[in-house]
Amino acid sequence: MEDRLVGTVLSGRYRLLDLVGSGGMAKVYKAEDILENRLVAIKMLRDEYVGNDEFRKRFLNESRAITMLVHRNIVDVFDVNFDENCPYIVMELIEGITLKDYMKKKSPLPLREALLYCGQILSALRHAHERGVVHRDIKPQNIMLLNDGVVKVTDFGIAQVSNFETVTHDSSAVGSVHYVSPEQARGRVADDRSDIYSTGIMLYEMVTGKLPFTGENPVSVALKQVQEEPKRPRQINPEIPVGLEQIIMKAMRKKPDERYSNAREMQHDIVRFLEDQQVVFDYPDGFGSVRKPENKKQKTAGTGKKILTEKQIIRKNRMIAALSGIFLALVLVVTGTFVMFTMVQRLGASLLDIPQLVGRTLSEVQKDKQVTDHFNLVIEERNDSVVAAGIIIEQTPAEGRYSSGTEMKVIVSKGPRMTTVPAVTNLVADQAAAQLKSNELSCEKLTEVSASVEKGHVIRCEPADGSSVPVGTTVKIFVAASGTDNMVKVPDVRGLSRDSAMAALYAKNLDVTTQETYSDTVESGLVISQSLEELSEVEAGSKITIYISKGKQTE
Repeated sequence: MEDRLVGTVLSGRYRLLDLVGSGGMAKVYKAEDILENRLVAIKMLRDEYVGNDEFRKRFLNESRAITMLVHRNIVDVFDVNFDENCPYIVMELIEGITLKDYMKKKSPLPLREALLYCGQILSALRHAHERGVVHRDIKPQNIMLLNDGVVKVTDFGIAQVSNFETVTHDSSAVGSVHYVSPEQARGRVADDRSDIYSTGIMLYEMVTGKLPFTGENPVSVALKQVQEEPKRPRQINPEIPVGLEQIIMKAMRKKPDERYSNAREMQHDIVRFLEDQQVVFDYPDGFGSVRKPENKKQKTAGTGKKILTEKQIIRKNRMIAALSGIFLALVLVVTGTFVMFTMVQRLGASLLDIPQLVGRTLSEVQKDKQVTDHFNLVIEERNDSVVAAGIIIEQTPAEGRYSSGTEMKVIVSKGPRMTTVPAVTNLVADQAAAQLKSNELSCEKLTEVSASVEKGHVIRCEPADGSSVPVGTTVKIFVAASGTDNMVKVPDVRGLSRDSAMAALYAKNLDVTTQETYSDTVESGLVISQSLEELSEVEAGSKITIYISKGKQTE
């Protein structure tokens, strides 16, 4: 794919080689890490969303979530840059295919293969859940299959992270509709069991070749997720063992409390099934349960007419009593149903709607007479590093119908918790970093030539000393380099031959590496570009890579 950014270098380190993917809010590039001499993937927020607070929040949330996770089955992250104008995440470059594309080519999957993939997905989720991260968008499009059979879970763009509130719970925070859990479809908070539900749907699709719920539009599919029971897998493919069907259906229960409570439990049952494919689990929901035959006692005939008559009389009396009891019970049921129906009607008529308040501003809600005239509004405030001040981030109870006078508790964002940039100017760099850390701030060190500040001491910082900033802000400290005698000006070697360029760079005491690449415009053997900008000042001994033309690529 062609893209205007291909060929550019980010942060003087990452050269974008090719656009390999494009999603709703971000692009993914194949890139070269010049310093580490390796290929990486760079996920970058689209230009049109850089200034959009909502998308920046989602992108920030993904970087938070994914940097907390280090696991064989989760894509590795090497670097995060949340620059004002160019936020990006540097990840391992995965050479593989999505599970969705794989299923299009080979569906349904053999049971053992499907369970091998499912087990790895559950391992990744278990690692994430134990660290307070809920993915919330588990789907085969976000699962990568490597050539060696290893699974990688990707795209934590709408993940929910404990101790951090994510973006407001609107439609943008709901996973893909064919895999979304009922509680997410209702707009409610997702937890570990929501990811379990989505995993259950993927396993259903892998072994049957079909999605459990489809419809003409996303709304109809979401309604089915909430209201309808799926067709059982064995109705689609009778070869699926009972135990596997039970695992799938337990993971896909509508009520979170009836699902597996965590990934470990589901993994455990998958292992049991793989050990014995005839296993039938003792699940209370009845799916796949085996009904045992009744143990009826054999009747024996009586030995005399008198005994038989007595039994008949006893049975007759019991039948009369039973019928009387049934009649009385029916009367009570009908009467009770009528009374209950009447009470429910009256109660329903007195119930009022509590609307969805999450995402609205407090000032707006306080002007809403539907809320203030009928409900007791209780307000609490809480700092939030993502949601702007004044916006409601939680409500109790959730939207629904309740009686007038019900207490409605809302938690309102106070915005991020703030701290002050300490006075670090003129401090030794390490002391400055420690001061910033004690004020709950991150530190990025940059070097700069200074005629007045001693080597290794801070010249200035951005934001400046004394600034009020959100907790967690990265403060750039500019540290005095070793002086002008140790600084060199990088020569422009573009267009020179390899030997001439290397000689010019060695003369400046720079550490030179070369890399060859094809070029349609630069003659073979000449320098196309260089990793350090020409005429910039750097410390002697700095590394520089020059890119040598191999000429035009011939097919």
